[in-house]
Amino acid sequence: MHVTLLLADQCSAASATMAQEIFYAANLFAGQEKPLFELRTVSLDGLPVATSAGQLLSVDGGITDIHQTDLIVIPGFLFSLQQAMPEFDRYRAWLRERYRQGATIATMCNATFLLAESGLADGMRVTTHWAFAGLFRRSFPQVRLDEQQMLCEDGQLISSGGATAVMDLLLHLIRRFASLELAQTCSRYLLIDNVRSVQSPYALWAAPKNHSDQDILKVQNWLDEHFAGALVIDELASRFGFGVRNFKRRFKEATGQAPLAYLQALRIEKAKQLIESTRMTIDSITLAVGYEDSNSFRRLFRQRVGLSPAAYRKQFQPKVRAQPSD
Repeated sequence: MHVTLLLADQCSAASATMAQEIFYAANLFAGQEKPLFELRTVSLDGLPVATSAGQLLSVDGGITDIHQTDLIVIPGFLFSLQQAMPEFDRYRAWLRERYRQGATIATMCNATFLLAESGLADGMRVTTHWAFAGLFRRSFPQVRLDEQQMLCEDGQLISSGGATAVMDLLLHLIRRFASLELAQTCSRYLLIDNVRSVQSPYALWAAPKNHSDQDILKVQNWLDEHFAGALVIDELASRFGFGVRNFKRRFKEATGQAPLAYLQALRIEKAKQLIESTRMTIDSITLAVGYEDSNSFRRLFRQRVGLSPAAYRKQFQPKVRAQPSD
């Protein structure tokens, strides 16, 4: 099948070269005389592309040289998204025509922004790196974003989460367009884990405080210190001189969350920090962040994070090296 690797200015060099390496490996392991994936790299105008880290990547040609293709893969932009976005509309017509011809379009990390700019994702379900979810929703409210997912596939559109999800996406493409066996072979030889399903365990929650409601900000600062106490929303409103209905309305307008949902997110984030940095038992952490029932806490943690507290500790707590015996 014909694969087009679309390199836009400010793209991630690592993602671009990883795609080339993985497709090369897939062709090698497939053992066919003719390459299974015929890969061509293109840029907007056929000129080398300056990556986000300053390297120049050569390409095989420009997008106008590709009149038909089976799969378009677009690397993400790491931290250079804002610089790259003004050029995204220049890819619109070409992407829409290739899509009309039946091409599948796969995006890495925040390259979902480039896809959304084309209008092809309107009403479709996609994912992107969790850190860019807020900006994406403000920019493209007509697109159904699910940033908890590592991969989303909706019709001819496939999107992936953060930079390391590049490997998940590429293995998925090999499995989808070649075979499960070939994807597993690539995984084993390249020491890549099986495709992960969610990125929520990696997400960091930061309390939204960049608003102008100073009275609500006082409540948030107080919650930072007293989140573990027995809190009743009505009493919290009264403490800061609000009527209950007015408090709930203003809190959601300022933070984007209802007070109870905000408190739960704050407690779970504190719990994550304790799980990562201490040897406290899960029951002790349950009490430390304001919950009494450890079973309910475990269910809430899994619901929000995507892993059980024990699995989260196993994945994210630094391993302690055994001390050599005397």
